[in-house]
Amino acid sequence: MVAVKVLLVVIDAASPRVFCPAVQTGRLKNFKLLAEAGEMHQESVSIFPSITPAATSSIITGCYPSQHGIVGASWYDERSDQVAYYGDDFWVVAARGFGAFLRDFLVHLNGDRLTAPTLFESVEGAGREAACFNFLVYRGLKPHRVNIPWLLAVLPGTPLTETVLGPTTLCLGDFVSDGRGHAPSPKPHGALHRFGMDDAGTGSMLCQAAAEGTLPDFTVAYFADNDYRSHEVGPFGALPVLDRVDAALGATFEAAGGIERFLSETCVIVTSDHGHCDILEDADAAVIHLDNLYSDFAQATLGKPWNARDQIMICPNMRAAQLYVHGTASVAQVVQTALKEPRIDLVIWRGGETPATRRYHVSGPRGTLAFWRHGGGGREGRDAQGTAWRWDGDPAVLRLETSDGLVHSADYPNPFERIAGALDADAAGDVWLTAQPGCEFEVRGGQPHVGAGSHGALHTLDSLSPVIVAGASMRLPRTLRSIDLAALCMRALGLTSRREIGAPALRD
Repeated sequence: MVAVKVLLVVIDAASPRVFCPAVQTGRLKNFKLLAEAGEMHQESVSIFPSITPAATSSIITGCYPSQHGIVGASWYDERSDQVAYYGDDFWVVAARGFGAFLRDFLVHLNGDRLTAPTLFESVEGAGREAACFNFLVYRGLKPHRVNIPWLLAVLPGTPLTETVLGPTTLCLGDFVSDGRGHAPSPKPHGALHRFGMDDAGTGSMLCQAAAEGTLPDFTVAYFADNDYRSHEVGPFGALPVLDRVDAALGATFEAAGGIERFLSETCVIVTSDHGHCDILEDADAAVIHLDNLYSDFAQATLGKPWNARDQIMICPNMRAAQLYVHGTASVAQVVQTALKEPRIDLVIWRGGETPATRRYHVSGPRGTLAFWRHGGGGREGRDAQGTAWRWDGDPAVLRLETSDGLVHSADYPNPFERIAGALDADAAGDVWLTAQPGCEFEVRGGQPHVGAGSHGALHTLDSLSPVIVAGASMRLPRTLRSIDLAALCMRALGLTSRREIGAPALRD
């Protein structure tokens, strides 16, 4: 039986190695009730780079960055000759100007930079109604007026008003209220609650909607605090944040008349956008200073457009980084420099101008490997989705194993599809770097997460998310990706999705 409604709960950075045991032991009792009413998948594979703006875009569009256009938390946008920056580092924000940063978040991320339709657009385009509670990728069909809190409005360059497109119900903290005309929820707000964008705000709005019976056909509720706290104390230290999310869900079920009643008319899907890797406590060992590593190159100023003499632009994405090559520098020079640093795990780049000649290259301490989709040569294998790949070189680079014609890796889940899904993006860097487990990239002005948690890399520690589905009579496949969740939501709603769950996702 198809559920009448769908509630998609996204908990930022909920690592399965932390979240799932807490569910199984009953510490997260409401999540356990959901898992017992349905099922829990412990190894849903995120995209690469495994970092929030790109990963949440993939959840809500069902696409890789090559199709939805959001290439990380930081990348160079050649069309505007600007760096797109969606991190939370204060000094980078200050250097760019808070107004530009805010406008990027509210307008550009969900406007010209997002190049694939969202679930909000698909659901409401099919005649159903949708709601968004604090999810950052919210583009829909209805215009909403943005109100800038006075504490931010006094900052130079901050826009006083904007109009954005979202679902029928769009709640973004203190910035956008419901839009349906009824009284706003008495949610926590102001600077101490990230202007209503924290978990307390999301939980309050969700609980109120459940109590009023106003949850529409499709709702996304985003809980961000776990990521913030894990960046401070590590994924296990952040468990109390998950306790609070569990309690918020419990309050929502109670407000709706109990979990059994809630699940009788609503399919609940719980997931995360990525995992977290523990970073070493010794800063000298943990932090890879990319500006020092590339000191022989003329580097573009962080967050600024190219100057004529610049040779490289470094866009850090925590445990991943994109490097853009300019002027007299070459990709080969950038790659060889990276390989001198033993704490760099993978150096990744693409060659070939057309799909027929395209090759993806991966180098690291364990050797070099190339893989491709078109043409002959090399060894052939298929990934779990059935896409045929050819590859040649050292399988140890990606810890590749082959069995019955399938190519897979326990350390780097679904590596071929995820790498191609990033490098084929128009705005992708010329060279990508990922850090060894325990390490993180930094450039001058950044703030590394020494002794805490971080993410962004291709490694399994960064890349896996839990998925719980309850309230719908459907089975989860053995292999699951974050890009399958959009199709999962559409199926639960009885709507047709653009791609089936588990189907190949790349296009030439």
